[in-house]
Amino acid sequence: MKNKNAVYGTLVTLAGAALWGLNAVVSKFLMGRGIDTMWMVNFRMITAGAGLLLFAFMKNKRGLFNVWKDRASVIRLLVIAVFAFGLCQPTYYIAIDYSNAGIASAIQQTAPVFVLIYVIVKEKRRPSATELSALVLVIAGSFLIATHGDTHALAVHPAALAAGLFSALMCALYITVPAPLIKRYGTFETVGWGLFIGGCFLAPFCRLWAFPAQWDASMVLGMAFIILPGAAFAFALFLYGTSIVGPVRGGIYNLFEPVTALAVSALWLGQGYHAAELIGTAAILTGIAIMTVSKKGGSPGS
Repeated sequence: MKNKNAVYGTLVTLAGAALWGLNAVVSKFLMGRGIDTMWMVNFRMITAGAGLLLFAFMKNKRGLFNVWKDRASVIRLLVIAVFAFGLCQPTYYIAIDYSNAGIASAIQQTAPVFVLIYVIVKEKRRPSATELSALVLVIAGSFLIATHGDTHALAVHPAALAAGLFSALMCALYITVPAPLIKRYGTFETVGWGLFIGGCFLAPFCRLWAFPAQWDASMVLGMAFIILPGAAFAFALFLYGTSIVGPVRGGIYNLFEPVTALAVSALWLGQGYHAAELIGTAAILTGIAIMTVSKKGGSPGS
């Protein structure tokens, strides 16, 4: 990977991760204003996907539907839409609803562990000592966040922990699966179809037709942010950047998401954090960083 492309890919991926972190905080704000979590997620996915498809159509009218002409691409796209987008998004927002933006984002950062397992299985090799030590840090960090060090009780709501870990697994899919489609058909086309189809898949379960009755200016602005910068731009930037730097490096750059969420939650929403939560988050971020900079862990993005 050339240095110029590496720097560009890094900056683009970091920008997408930062927007995700801000999106989590704004979403928590909207939940506090009474907007139904599942309705918000579903509306966000469909409108953001439609916006990206419209932009892709304006750029290249003929290319928008090319992905539907290849059977293998269609299957990959449907997997991305239903699982990577359709299941990752709701479970992530459930984790935010039952905890907060910073903790949910930190739990979701276990996603690169699943990516690492995928890489190891694909390359048919044993994990290195460095990778194992990184895994221990991630598990220890998750334990601290979940229990605050008390083995007899969960400090985080069980629904937040379960939803966050499942979201991390689905997150691993959109770190690894969309790259071939992005390179072949384009970022806006791939992400747009993925979000739109995933949103349509969820619509019957989320009662999309039950539009919230009461709105004010802050809620309108919040919804506009999570639809455009927080969804459309964030997904497009992150997935395009990951297609350049590789899935494992994409995982490490995504660590900027919880850092952003933690900082903005504290400054804007006045969210306080237990010392164990901060130590646990630091352990997870350190483990993922070690995993990525290790010689074998970094190879897929080279």
